[in-house]
Amino acid sequence: MDDNEKGLPVEPKTDGQVVSGPDEFSSDGAVEHYIDPAAEKRLIVKLDLYLAPVMTLIFLAAYLDRANIGNAASAGMTTDLHMTSGQLGSKYFILRPKSFHLLTKPVLDAVTLFYVLYVAFEVPCTIVVKKLHPGRMISALMFCWSIVIIGTGFMHTANQLYASRLLLGLFESGMFPCLAVYLSTFYKREEQGLRIAYLLVSAALSGAFGGLFAFALLKMDGVGGLAGWRWLFIVEGLATVVISIAIFFLLPDNFETARFLNEEDRKIMRIRAEIAARYNGKEEFEWKEIRKAFQDPKTWISCWSQFMGDICSFGLSTFLPLIIKGFGYTTVRTQLLTIPVFVVAAFFFVLVSWCSDHFGKRVFFMLPAVLVTMIGYALQLGIPISNKAVLYFSTFLIAPGIYIILGLNCTWLLNCHAGYYKRATAVGMNQTIGNTAGVVVGQIFKKTVNGKYLTGLRISLGAVLLAGCGHIALYTLLRYQNMKRERMSLEEKEEEIKNGWGGDFHPDFRYAL
Repeated sequence: MDDNEKGLPVEPKTDGQVVSGPDEFSSDGAVEHYIDPAAEKRLIVKLDLYLAPVMTLIFLAAYLDRANIGNAASAGMTTDLHMTSGQLGSKYFILRPKSFHLLTKPVLDAVTLFYVLYVAFEVPCTIVVKKLHPGRMISALMFCWSIVIIGTGFMHTANQLYASRLLLGLFESGMFPCLAVYLSTFYKREEQGLRIAYLLVSAALSGAFGGLFAFALLKMDGVGGLAGWRWLFIVEGLATVVISIAIFFLLPDNFETARFLNEEDRKIMRIRAEIAARYNGKEEFEWKEIRKAFQDPKTWISCWSQFMGDICSFGLSTFLPLIIKGFGYTTVRTQLLTIPVFVVAAFFFVLVSWCSDHFGKRVFFMLPAVLVTMIGYALQLGIPISNKAVLYFSTFLIAPGIYIILGLNCTWLLNCHAGYYKRATAVGMNQTIGNTAGVVVGQIFKKTVNGKYLTGLRISLGAVLLAGCGHIALYTLLRYQNMKRERMSLEEKEEEIKNGWGGDFHPDFRYAL
C-alpha cells in the first residue's frame, strides 16, 4: 500500500533515500530535500526514548494528584473536615482499610468542583502554551498544583477543600491538550497515534500506582501528629514539586532547544518542519485561526464523538469495581483485579495505535473498536449477574475499545487541523466538551437493579453507537473533501489559493482517513 492509499502526503522516493518537497502538500517544483530513512528512524527512536518518559511522568503526576481525594476520603478526611457524604463528590468507590467494605458516596461538590475551571481553561491553555514556552508553562502549572496538593494536607474545613479543588482544576486544565499539541510539533501526522497513546496509557498506570502509593502512605497515620490522609497529600505534593523542577530543565520548548538532539538530528528536524510547514502553520498568533476552529464542522463532529466516548470512559471506573466485588472478594482483592483490565486495555491501545500509524488509517481501526465495545456492553446488559466470569470477560472488551475510540479520535483531530493555532484550539475544544461528560455520568450511574447499573449501561451502549456515527460522519466529510480536491484543475487550485484558502483548507491538503 502506497502513501496515497494511506491518505497521507506522498513523498517521492529515490534509491535508498526519501525525497520530500519543502511543502508537504504542494507540488510547486521547489527545491527538494533529502532525508536518509535510516537517519530519520534513529531520530524517531531518540525522540521516543526522551519525550515519551517525560510526557508519561507529567501525565502520571497529574492523574495521581487529582485522584488521591478518594483514597484520602477512605482514610478519614471527610470526618476530620466535618463533611457530610453529599459534600465530597461524584459517586465513587471508597476503600475502608479496616473494615474492607466497599462504600459509595452520593453526588455533589468537591470532586465535581475540580471540573469547573478544568473545563473552562483547556482551550485558553492550548492557545497560549507556545507563546509562554511549553517547558516553562507546563513546569509552572505543575509546581502550582503541587503547592495546592501540599496545602490540602493542612486543611480543616470543607470550604478550604472546595477552594483547593477549584485551583487544582485550573492548574491541571492544560495538561492533556497542551501535551498533545506539543507532540504534534515534533512528530509527523502519521507518527502521532502511538505518541498520543503513551499519554493516555499513563492514565491507566495511575490507577495501579495510586492504590499502591496510598496503601504505603496511609501507614504514616499519626506520624508528626498528622493523620495518614494528610501525609498522602503532603508527600505526593512534594514529589510533584520535585518533578516540576525536573520538567523545567528536561522539557525543551522545541527541537532547536532540545539538548538531547545533536546538530545532525536538528538538520533532519528542520527539513521535517519545512515539509510540514503548512501543517504546523505560522509562528505568529492570529485570531482568525481561533475562529476557523470554532467554525469548522470537523471540530464539532470530533467533539461529539469525544463526548460520547467520555461517557463510557467515566462510567467504566464506576461500575467495574462493582462487577468484580460481586465475585465475593475482599475490597483489596477487588481493587487488584481491576488492574488486569486496564493493563490489557493499555496494551491493545498501544498496539492498535501503532497499526493505525503504520497503515495510515484512523477510522478503519476506530469502527471495529466501537463494535467490540458495543458487544461488551451488550454482554453486561444481557448476561445475568450470577454469571460473573462472562461479565468480567466483557470488561476486557469494553476497556480497550474505549481507549482506542478516545485516543484515535484525538489523534485524528490533530491530523486534520492546520496550522498550529487552529489545531491547538480544536484540541482544547475537543477536551473541554469531552470532559463535560462527567456531569452526565453522575446522573446515570445512580441506582442498581439486581446488582447492575442498568440505566448507565444502556446509555453507555447508546453513546458508543453515537460515537461510531460521529466517526462515520467525519470520514464521509473528509473523504468527500479529498475527492473534491483531487478533481480540481490547476486553475481552480490557484483561484482558491488566491482567495486565501490555507492550512487544512488548502487545495493540496489531504485529510487523514
